[in-house]
Amino acid sequence: MSDLSAASKRTFVGKTDYLSIATAGNDTYYEGAMLIIDTDGYAAVPADTADEPPIGIYSGRQGQSFAVASGSHDRIEMEIGKVWVAFSGAAQSDVGELFYLTDDNTLTQTAGSKTWGVLALDYKSGYVLVDFANPVYIG
Repeated sequence: MSDLSAASKRTFVGKTDYLSIATAGNDTYYEGAMLIIDTDGYAAVPADTADEPPIGIYSGRQGQSFAVASGSHDRIEMEIGKVWVAFSGAAQSDVGELFYLTDDNTLTQTAGSKTWGVLALDYKSGYVLVDFANPVYIG
């Protein structure tokens, strides 16, 4: 998988919360994008960087794609909770493991420089259920 270039519907399980948060400028956010809080405190597309906790999924309320101009910090609505995310080869052994955001559409089990992850709570063929409500610090 790679960065989103179109909206992607996500399936949540149980209670979810919504949070309006300022975005990093000069990017386009697509519905279903998995985002982090960057070191400046803005919602952003993940990179292989330490100290950037996962915040949730862009809900699409501002549109299926939402472009933010350079220097601007428009607010978007994030949905936070347990969500099914595609993961090739998902298996029972993935439950209880940490996953890291490679980009706004991809999970990996390799931390790289990342110091925050999301815990897998369940799996089904091709998907893991990860918990964005309780990111895990491994710093």
